[in-house]
Amino acid sequence: MTSRQRYKEAQYEEAKSLRLRGFSYAAIAKICAIAPSTVHAWFAKDTFSQAVTASNRKRAAKENKVRIGVINQARKKERAVQYAAVVKLAETEYKHYRTSPLFMAGLMVYVSEGDTQHPRLIRMANSRPELHRVFIRFLHEFMGVERNQVRFWLLLYPDLDETTCMKHWIKKIGVSAGQFYKNQYIQGRSQKRTLHFGVGNTIIGSTLLKKKLVRWIELALKELQK
Repeated sequence: MTSRQRYKEAQYEEAKSLRLRGFSYAAIAKICAIAPSTVHAWFAKDTFSQAVTASNRKRAAKENKVRIGVINQARKKERAVQYAAVVKLAETEYKHYRTSPLFMAGLMVYVSEGDTQHPRLIRMANSRPELHRVFIRFLHEFMGVERNQVRFWLLLYPDLDETTCMKHWIKKIGVSAGQFYKNQYIQGRSQKRTLHFGVGNTIIGSTLLKKKLVRWIELALKELQK
């Protein structure tokens, strides 16, 4: 056996020892100073090496699951801190805003027409554009929401023309066509033609803003019921 053959045999034995210990092909190639393709050619068809691959994948999946769990727990704690902080801020802000007619009007509009169930969405639905104008002003002045951040969609009767209704709402509340979500139609036909331009839905997506709004409403209702 030549010195070159002995060297290759020694490399093979070292690589095999590393593979049996669970090292990847790439790691073995780096340690033994050989090409990854050579390591693959040596061990890819061996039963023991295939078992190592399966074991490595199983361990990696388990480690990833644990890692994701740790990350999610950290994020959950971080969110809890943020939520507590925004509620505390809402209580301070309420003391300063409570004398504003627009502030109280915005809260009462939402009490009457707003979605209180969804944890992330602020959504107010009504057929009267003037209420939407008031609520959009409220969002801007007290929650820092720019007008172009507001999203809107219409709930329409089947016999209403979508384009005509959109033009009506765009003119009345000052949003652009690009701010509209896909409009929806009521199934069936109403016997009364009371909603000539459908029901408008003003929407903002933000968990923090929703928590702030909910806390403001709680404080306002508590104060108004004294």
